[in-house]
Amino acid sequence: MPIRISLLFTAILLSDVAAAQPEQLLWCLDHVPKRQHYEPGKTPYGPMVNLMQDLASRLNVELTYTLPTPVNRCLQQLEHGEVDIVASLLYSPKREQRFHLMPFDIARSESWFIHKDYQLQDQPGLRVMLVKGLIYSPGLQDNYTAAGYVITTANNMDEALAALFFRDTDIVVGPEHITQAKIANNARFKTILTLAPLHQQPVIEAHIAISKTGRYAKRHEAFRQALQQIRQEGKYALYN
Repeated sequence: MPIRISLLFTAILLSDVAAAQPEQLLWCLDHVPKRQHYEPGKTPYGPMVNLMQDLASRLNVELTYTLPTPVNRCLQQLEHGEVDIVASLLYSPKREQRFHLMPFDIARSESWFIHKDYQLQDQPGLRVMLVKGLIYSPGLQDNYTAAGYVITTANNMDEALAALFFRDTDIVVGPEHITQAKIANNARFKTILTLAPLHQQPVIEAHIAISKTGRYAKRHEAFRQALQQIRQEGKYALYN
């Protein structure tokens, strides 16, 4: 009998310890220095990390991280339940079908980048390059066409930045922080390509996503409310 009581007491203690430990919230993140810095063997840091840690604290969960992962791969992992949350996403109807998309900040997803020696003049004939696979605001191409811009499309951002470097286009339109990170990581580009002082930037929202079939799906309203509170408090400046 004493042995049984001891085993039962031990089992109760273990269950209490397990219950006291918060659930983990696995964030699929990328290395985007102005938002989140990743260094091997260290905890990521940066304003987006601070925001996500705040969110996790309000939801009483423990934030954990993946290695740097491209966003398309993150979305695949989110859909398959391999990660719990992905941040800094633009809205699209296809994404809304699969994920709970919760706005948390503005997104500068259509920033203009130029060659440092180019004197930008917003006038007809401006050569503007978009990038396949990026989500742009509805009507962007129509607006550019109406302004008299000459629009071309690159297969990827590396190709677009190379065209800008060699002056084969006047403008590359892309997400501000991600494009700046690509430029900074390229020895040829980092002293030549720069964010334009003049650019058309519509008001677009950035979202945090959890899967509609994931383990946190039933808590999506709690996620949404926590993000609304964080946004109203204005603690985190993701753009200078």
